[in-house]
Amino acid sequence: MTTESTTLICFGASGDLTERKLIPALYHLHRKGRLPQPFNFVGTSRSPYSHEEFRAHLRDGIPDLDENTWNDFSQGIWYQSHNATDPAAYESLEAFLHSIEGSHANRLYYLAVAPSLYAPIIACLGQRNMGREHQGWCRIVVEKPFGHDLQSAQHLNQVIHTVFDEDQVYRIDHYLGKETAQNVLFFRFANTIFEPIWNRNYIEQVQITVAETVDVEHRAGYYDQAGVLRDMFQNHLLQLLSLVAMEPPSSFSATPLRNEKVKVLSSIRPIDPAHTVRAQYNGYLQ
Repeated sequence: MTTESTTLICFGASGDLTERKLIPALYHLHRKGRLPQPFNFVGTSRSPYSHEEFRAHLRDGIPDLDENTWNDFSQGIWYQSHNATDPAAYESLEAFLHSIEGSHANRLYYLAVAPSLYAPIIACLGQRNMGREHQGWCRIVVEKPFGHDLQSAQHLNQVIHTVFDEDQVYRIDHYLGKETAQNVLFFRFANTIFEPIWNRNYIEQVQITVAETVDVEHRAGYYDQAGVLRDMFQNHLLQLLSLVAMEPPSSFSATPLRNEKVKVLSSIRPIDPAHTVRAQYNGYLQ
């Protein structure tokens, strides 16, 4: 019997999301024995890392690191330097994947890149049939923001569906992976004290505050494209708003949960920009 390996291929792996979110999460899953085995993490970006340099870079982002656990986990971390918009680069990427995976493999493509790169990467994967499920499942994760308006979001969906079937696609907001965000559902619907009184008859107001502990750091290039409204409000804050204000879903599977969120978002009154206070990160223009 052949053991299927599992590979997470991360585009934009030298960025902030990989170091601060993805790798620490995968490291802790490995420590708890919850990752499939064998498991590989292949990072790609334009930065000229070797495998060892990339592992050392990621190691610095993990607090409370256990050396033995990290040494075991990091043996499955690899790096390929290439231009994500160059179709020729995907030939070498595919050859490298085959060299570490064997004949049977599950693949998860994770787009941790600027939104402008989503469509070119997906098109390049499609040109080499790398989105096809063959001797293992294949999935793609598209991070937020998903388009910059309705038309661009619809176009991105069309591009995705030329390469991947709908059941292969995850459109995600990594903020919802936070334990605190997930606890909102449990706190609301599984708590017999709060569930009956969680409504407008007993609650005067709810305030959702984002108190950032870091400044813009090296994300200025991303912020110049996306902006804080698309980065925080359209995604993280509206997700939290829907979790706080939604009605109980018929079940906690994906579709009923989504349907109740949509009802909340559809009922929100438009906000007058005159009633907002806008600012910028201190020193952003420098």
